[in-house]
Amino acid sequence: MKVFDVEEIAALMRKGNFAQAEIHLRLILEKEPANAVALNFLGLIANSVNLPHFAINYFSEASRLTPGWDVPRVNLERTSEQLRGNEKIKDSWAGLTPGESPKKHSGKAERFLLIKAWGSGFWADVSHVLGQVLVAEITGRIPIVHWGSNSLFGDGTGSNAFDFYFEPLSEASVDDLLQEDFDFWPPKWNYRNLKEGAINQWAGPFSRVAGLYLLSRPEKVIVGDFYTGAINLRPWIPTNHRLYGLSINELYRYLAQRYLRPKKEILDKIDNFYQTHLASHAFISVHVRGSDKVNEMGAILDDVNKQYKEIIDQYLSGYNCDRIFLMTDDSRVLDYFLEIYGNKVITTDCQRTSDEKGIHYQAGADRRRLGEEVIVDAYLAARGKAFIGNGFSNPSLVVSYLKDWPEKDVYLHSLNINLTYNTFLHKW
Repeated sequence: MKVFDVEEIAALMRKGNFAQAEIHLRLILEKEPANAVALNFLGLIANSVNLPHFAINYFSEASRLTPGWDVPRVNLERTSEQLRGNEKIKDSWAGLTPGESPKKHSGKAERFLLIKAWGSGFWADVSHVLGQVLVAEITGRIPIVHWGSNSLFGDGTGSNAFDFYFEPLSEASVDDLLQEDFDFWPPKWNYRNLKEGAINQWAGPFSRVAGLYLLSRPEKVIVGDFYTGAINLRPWIPTNHRLYGLSINELYRYLAQRYLRPKKEILDKIDNFYQTHLASHAFISVHVRGSDKVNEMGAILDDVNKQYKEIIDQYLSGYNCDRIFLMTDDSRVLDYFLEIYGNKVITTDCQRTSDEKGIHYQAGADRRRLGEEVIVDAYLAARGKAFIGNGFSNPSLVVSYLKDWPEKDVYLHSLNINLTYNTFLHKW
């Protein structure tokens, strides 16, 4: 490890930005798995967020790799002594047995994770939910989703927008948490404001709360209001948990298939469209981004979209398909596909944009209808014989998780954002 890296990480540690420090350390270890300095830092982070068993593992490995270096050995001895001296010190999974269903566990002390809206595109918000549900799985908490006023897919009444689209994740609701004698973390939340939208999400006290900080909290209710991906949580899954050892894609696939249950009326729309337009055809599914995605990907998006035709033609031929089910948020993309493929293209009648402003940000959009449209599209796409999408886009990724696709049946252009550390979120 370079001296500059050590100094940078030490500075992040001093100001309490453990999430960003961890990301840098993980990136270092990807290149240098035997880097004892990075492992020692991870042990310090684990101790800082009260995960001493993980700290012991990191300090032990650092000591093994550098037997002549006293620092990790001293850290190991101190942490081990603290554990021996306090039998009440536990990691976060004090509620449920790891892997137990979070829906019911009568007879045990109930602890909850309230998942707020991320406030972005629909499938980005769902991806946020999946990351937080992984926190609930690790910690044995009961997950409750409440998309409040900061959701872009509500009806303007302040009702829980998540309930418009999906069945609840558990039998509990946010109303069950409005108890004066409950304690909450982060403390910006309390029983009076729990139904509000975003509070200090990006700036202010207890902003940018990573999932790492939630894993060992003792409070009755913890609140997840900031995005955390499975890539950040996977290293903190305990070895006795049923999800331990799964890849990132396997984790998302498990979480999506277990927890995402669209409402019956939405399932009916999916089935009706499928029977009317797709059931009699062999088809591949394609998702192409346009509109505001150019703001994230720049000129790369145009390069990616130019690659679609060659791959689509290969899949149409290789899978003996005569139709393309197209998902797109951009009417210009639809026009292009109709020009190239004509009546081979099948799409739902949904809201689209013809410029670089995302449809979910446009004032005239019917937001509740938009949420239903993107769910219908994704679940229809998952019924295709194969899927071609954009790995830098959440709708493509969720389609790849909704069923157990054989690897050859999914082709994702560009970088898979769920397999990449996001250094922007905690850059402060």
